[in-house]
Amino acid sequence: MIASSVPRRPAPGGGLAVLVVVTVLAALAAPHARAVRSQVAGGLPAITVPNRPAPPPATRQPSGLSFTNAAGCRPASDYRSPRLDRRVRTLLIAAADRHRIRVSCLRTGHSWFVRGTRRVSNHSLWRAVDVDRVDGHPVSPSNTAARRLALWIGRGRAGVQPSEVGSPWRFGGRPWFTDAGHQGHLHVGFPSPTQAGGTR
Repeated sequence: MIASSVPRRPAPGGGLAVLVVVTVLAALAAPHARAVRSQVAGGLPAITVPNRPAPPPATRQPSGLSFTNAAGCRPASDYRSPRLDRRVRTLLIAAADRHRIRVSCLRTGHSWFVRGTRRVSNHSLWRAVDVDRVDGHPVSPSNTAARRLALWIGRGRAGVQPSEVGSPWRFGGRPWFTDAGHQGHLHVGFPSPTQAGGTR
């Protein structure tokens, strides 16, 4: 005759022990339970919650860069957008390291087409910028700092080569140009394809 197996009974208090362990672990992990951790851990390093990482350097606004809504655009929020062409952001960071510049337009608020044409503006495609002040003064034919900046940008000295640099001055061939609509600001545009990537 084969004896029937007798089911094993759980050890007395087993469920209570598991509950105590789970409760202690939860108390140790709670971010506000510093006192509990110090008592239970007995001098071991406290468990800390890691801080949120800082934003990538590419998205931070340089100290020499400011924005204005005076032209009817909203460039500050556009600057933070991941859709902004990374060449525009690279240009602004490099230029702001040399001069104090104020951006009057990126995309929001700009007309879809180039004025007087049916050609889609590079502003509409997130790959152009307008600067209306350089070193604290409005862009104008008499602003020599703005003139130097326009030459510097057009020569690709910012590490990116634009296809359009509009300004009050007639420097010669492309990328520079001038007309009646660019006597009060610098316009810088880049060719296709758009290179979006705000945090790259």
